[in-house]
Amino acid sequence: MNIAKSLVAALVLSLCAMPAISQAELKTGVLTLSPMLGGITMEGDQPVDSNGLAYSLGLGYNFTQALGLEAVIAGANLDEEGSGDDADFWNYRLDALYHFMPENKLVPYLAAGVGGYSLDGDDEFMTNYGAGLLYFLGENVALRADVRHMIGFNESNLENNFIYTAGFKFQFAGTEQPVKKAPMDTDGDGVTDDLDQCPDTPKGAPVDAKGCPLDSDGDGVFDYLDQCPDTPKGAPVDAKGCPLDSDGDGVFDYLDQCPGTPKGTLVDDKGCELKLTLHINFDFDKAVIKPEFKGELDKAAAFVRANSNVPFIVLTGHTDSKGKDAYNMKLSQRRANAVRQALITNYGLDATKLKAKGMGETQPVATNDTEEGRYQNRRVELVCCVVLPE
Repeated sequence: MNIAKSLVAALVLSLCAMPAISQAELKTGVLTLSPMLGGITMEGDQPVDSNGLAYSLGLGYNFTQALGLEAVIAGANLDEEGSGDDADFWNYRLDALYHFMPENKLVPYLAAGVGGYSLDGDDEFMTNYGAGLLYFLGENVALRADVRHMIGFNESNLENNFIYTAGFKFQFAGTEQPVKKAPMDTDGDGVTDDLDQCPDTPKGAPVDAKGCPLDSDGDGVFDYLDQCPDTPKGAPVDAKGCPLDSDGDGVFDYLDQCPGTPKGTLVDDKGCELKLTLHINFDFDKAVIKPEFKGELDKAAAFVRANSNVPFIVLTGHTDSKGKDAYNMKLSQRRANAVRQALITNYGLDATKLKAKGMGETQPVATNDTEEGRYQNRRVELVCCVVLPE
């Protein structure tokens, strides 16, 4: 009997000395089986020797990690006092177990229950309480040590007996208690990592429900980088989210109806060269403006006054392709000079602002194969300039 006591005591001490490693070992919803071996100490007024070898088998169920229920049947080898004959001892009980720190490998618990015991055919009601330790060797196997105070109720008095056992506890089926971890938000954008489809978003960047940076105006540049928010949909933009102005004329590409305007050219709000085209029909080989074209001159004067902030207005003369190139160049210069002089003389416009330049037949705007086309090409244009063309 001393050997049994020593084994149980050694096992309890070794379990207490083992470190409690945090790991979810005790499971919920499992059946348990506990074969145990140890010793029993009986109160002295019972007709048996006070000590004996005890053995038990427990079948339990864990409702939660902490709370379980166990049915136990235990027996003991005892000798009748005085005769040395074997005495039959059986203990049957139903116990409730409460486990502390059930997520650890080392799990202490308290137990209490009711049942009865039989000693040589004499049946008694009993209660018990006690404590124990579990130490998990693996996912479903644990060492177990258990000590109980069994209180028997007989006709004359209470019997105080002690049973101490050690063995194994096996778990069957059930589910591991998941380790609850607070959702992480690694990039601090307010969307937890498990939902974040765009990890590593820069700190402070506004994001959508998926954790991806917002692009409110849909221009392909995220809001935290966009220096030009509310760009119209479909407008081409640069890396800063600002609309492109490829030809540098001050009119964004998505508004520019005349892309590729030469650098420095003054343009209107459509991005087209700021100019006015006059169609004054001169007689053959003449540069005299007929009275019926006064309306064209009125338009020219109004255009000059409307653009009073422009440094220079160049009147460019143009011809059709009939005649020699050199002659047409001189003719276009004469006609440009005529319009310039008319604007100065008849409308009092600043002569220093108005410049005339002949272009000959070099810049047709229509075909020279038809009369209508040639008429379109015979023209004078008023072009707004910052600097004078060469």
